[in-house]
Amino acid sequence: ERKSEARFLGVIVDENLTWSKHINALKTKMARYLGIMYKIKRLLPEKARLQIFQSLVQSHINFCSLVWGFASKTLIEGLFTRQKQGIRAVTSGYVNYKYKDGAPPAHTKPYFAKHDVLTVHNVVVKNALTIMHKIRYMPSTLPKSIRELFPDNIPNHGSTHETCNEWLSTYNRAILQ
Repeated sequence: ERKSEARFLGVIVDENLTWSKHINALKTKMARYLGIMYKIKRLLPEKARLQIFQSLVQSHINFCSLVWGFASKTLIEGLFTRQKQGIRAVTSGYVNYKYKDGAPPAHTKPYFAKHDVLTVHNVVVKNALTIMHKIRYMPSTLPKSIRELFPDNIPNHGSTHETCNEWLSTYNRAILQ
């Protein structure tokens, strides 16, 4: 029987690799947690609310973000909206999170900076740069299956046009076989 989606190591993989099912599941989980966070907002100090935010919201954003993080912009923006709602639940006092009396919602950028929280976009970029750094400078720290994806003679900053073409012809030949 053919299935349109499967859960693998906590990530929902759909048949078109759009990641929409996974991101929508994340948004649903986050909405549940945000409701709890808003209910306890006046009961706990800001530091405790920030720890709850990190464990209930930010951890889900960080988990496997290299896999689903390059999904369509609209999917990622929906996740970012939930993340902003979460940071508003952490912040002390009243924060306008919906259009009220014609006033737009309060900007969350200063709150992200104040609490040293990376946005979903920045989490994806940070994780991508981290893996690229490990591939280049610390390949022994990576699993063998990932190391083998990148040959030793891969072009780098000091490569010449000739060496890049040589590597590309070898790489293309290996892929086409």
